[in-house]
Amino acid sequence: MKLQEIVIPTGVARPGMKVREGFAECLRCGVPGIAYMDDSGQVAGIFSIRETLRRACVPDIMVNYADLLGNAPSCMEIPEEHMRHLLEMPLDGFVKKRHVDISLETEMPTVVALMEKYSTNYLLVVEDDRYLGVVTIWAVAQRMLDLT
Repeated sequence: MKLQEIVIPTGVARPGMKVREGFAECLRCGVPGIAYMDDSGQVAGIFSIRETLRRACVPDIMVNYADLLGNAPSCMEIPEEHMRHLLEMPLDGFVKKRHVDISLETEMPTVVALMEKYSTNYLLVVEDDRYLGVVTIWAVAQRMLDLT
């Protein structure tokens, strides 16, 4: 299985973009996150829907005790005004600086192993300092099904 067959091309997040724009690009491409490029055009991190929502909407204590919360923690409801405000914020503050890049030459077992090691469902694909897109665990599974 060749990695280039399952790379999902995406746009990138850039300094000053709004969370709304980052979410829209992720959803347009069907991926959980996209590359964040700095002003010099280098991949400098990952903007992800999950990380943004976790940081902006869910206190750490809630994450730590999530299994004890039950089905409806109504006291923790996120007001719509907070959500609208979040969408207009610059996404820069929600970027994860630590990321793992793979190249088109990375073998599939290594891709899956890296996803497991870093507890993620997707990785950025960078070739010769050029961002190509995202590989997701779903794309790997779909490609496997397509082989049958």
